[in-house]
Amino acid sequence: METEHHTKSPMYFWARIDHILRVGFAQEDSKAYRIINDIIVFLIFYSIISIMLASVEDFYLKYQTFFNISEIIVVGIFTIEYAANIYVAEKKTKYIFGPWGIIDFLAIAPSYIGIVNLTAIKVLRILRVLRFLRLMRMLRLLKLAKRVVKVGENEEAVSKYDTLKMDLQIYFIALFSVLVIFSTIVFYAEKNVVGTLFTSIPKAMWWCIVTITTVGYGDMYPVTVLGRIFAGMAMLCGLALFGLLMNVIGKTMMSSLFGSEVGADVDVKELEASVKKEQAHHEHHPEHHPEHHNPEHHQG
Repeated sequence: METEHHTKSPMYFWARIDHILRVGFAQEDSKAYRIINDIIVFLIFYSIISIMLASVEDFYLKYQTFFNISEIIVVGIFTIEYAANIYVAEKKTKYIFGPWGIIDFLAIAPSYIGIVNLTAIKVLRILRVLRFLRLMRMLRLLKLAKRVVKVGENEEAVSKYDTLKMDLQIYFIALFSVLVIFSTIVFYAEKNVVGTLFTSIPKAMWWCIVTITTVGYGDMYPVTVLGRIFAGMAMLCGLALFGLLMNVIGKTMMSSLFGSEVGADVDVKELEASVKKEQAHHEHHPEHHPEHHNPEHHQG
């Protein structure tokens, strides 16, 4: 019995590990999955803020040890998450070579290359901008949450406020993604230009806000070819974000003012109004034109 217990213990241990990993990284409706994703989202934001602050050279040199240690911790957690996602994936090659797998890999690869080749650390600090692509993961999580809310609850139970709140969350994450990504790319494109005003990512973010809102103060502007290409892309993204915001606000105003929901419910309301109007027309028609409705009445 004791021998059997010892042979089963390792199997039981790995079975428990397998169960924990699948619940935490594969079961999207579980509490553990939501907690782990909340932690990952927090680390994404922390990592992004850390990279932006590290672009301020004096600040980075002053707190270099803190930045290096926090980078090791964040990359370590991202690596564990990446390995766990590969383990629980039904089709592992599909995840590894799919968009989310590639983004997760690019988030950690520059740091590991830097460990092997210390002379390339400055270049790899630039490549860490690829970690900003992980913000797209947050859009996927909010889209998933929106779908779960719609499926898991009755439509009447989901308030208009909750729908608006989720739509605004998606919008502001998209806005933050555009702001951070283009600010960082243009900063690295312009930082080596003599007399440039793009001296850090936070300063480049001011330029990006002015650009995507189409204000265009002209106090900062890129002069390199690469910087201008991405500046043009930022302008187009700003127009798209403005259209998205108008769509969210427009749907909310339609719902609040006219009491109709978005999508198929609007068509139903219009159909009901059309039917009622037709019924009212037939009810009033004999009163206004009795002779046309019953001509035999006068003959009798």
